[in-house]
Amino acid sequence: MDINLLIMITSIIGTLAFSISGALIAIECKLDIFGVIISGCTTACGGGILRDIMLNRPIAMFKEPMYVLISLVISVLVFIIVYLLKNDYFTHSKIYKNFLIITDSIGLGAFVVVGANASVDANAITIFEICFYGVLTAVGGGLIRDIMVNKIPVILRKHIYAVAAIIGSIIYYIMYINNLYNVLAFSITVVLIVLIRYLAYYFELSLPKVNIVDKAK
Repeated sequence: MDINLLIMITSIIGTLAFSISGALIAIECKLDIFGVIISGCTTACGGGILRDIMLNRPIAMFKEPMYVLISLVISVLVFIIVYLLKNDYFTHSKIYKNFLIITDSIGLGAFVVVGANASVDANAITIFEICFYGVLTAVGGGLIRDIMVNKIPVILRKHIYAVAAIIGSIIYYIMYINNLYNVLAFSITVVLIVLIRYLAYYFELSLPKVNIVDKAK
């Protein structure tokens, strides 16, 4: 398969997945339909904007508006579906939480690959550069979204998130330097990230935190 076609397919998968998770987060925060659209589009496109600005290259969402259109349509569809359900139980159900974590994990994995590939196209060759842009593309949109809805960003507080993206970026780099630049390599990277994220969620794994005891109580 042509590498450009593969990247486009991966970008579409990531856009679909992050648009869904971004829209669901907005609905959970009780935003209106405009807020849902903005949240969906920001989650899907925000990381790419930050990456392209830092790489000093044309911003992808303006060069290829198809991704913004996909995000807009998906966000509206998610809003309509949840609106028609008219039941808060859905957003608190296990099915909802599993669906949200899976879509978010797929988006994370897909955009790590897209971001890492973009850095390679921009002549980035070191492991730090490739990992940095892979992770930035994957988590940047969610970071902006969480700030917009006044939440502590997920990457700083919950489960294994940015760490999964870092591991995926390292795997991508290893495959890249060994010329394993194909569908299998991309698929392995995405699947690995999804597995790490879902297992961390399922077993409630998180990085160590400092729990300070309030002695005044």
